Amino acid sequence: MIIPFIAAVMRDVFEVTPVLLKESAYGLGSTTWEVVFKVVLPYTKAGVMGGIMLGLGRALGETMAVTFVIGNFNQLDSLSLFQAANSITSALANEFAEAADGLHQAALIYLGLVLFFITFVVLSLSKLLLAQLRKNEGAKT
Repeated sequence: MIIPFIAAVMRDVFEVTPVLLKESAYGLGSTTWEVVFKVVLPYTKAGVMGGIMLGLGRALGETMAVTFVIGNFNQLDSLSLFQAANSITSALANEFAEAADGLHQAALIYLGLVLFFITFVVLSLSKLLLAQLRKNEGAKT
């Protein structure tokens, strides 16, 4: 579900690498894989990590696709990954319109707050990772 999105971002990020760098590596006798791993990836590593985190953040917010894939089942009979389940976003989308005032609506608002904090933590970790990558740019590996 998120792989096409991440792949499209990666393609755009890889095209940012200057042609002069790639041609210089080819001129020195590098193979295509050596150019990719020793020139393109080091030059674009912040964009690659940013694209991956952007795709994973998008997956957190997907509602209906996740609802259809995981079965939209509100009971946890077992902890198996192969049983039907429900996610926070699908619970909010399915139940908020019919929620009665009181405890049910408050629980759904609390779920929204939990989803906000999960998204905030993921985005904060990605910002820290990108800052760490940016700090190490130019350092010998």
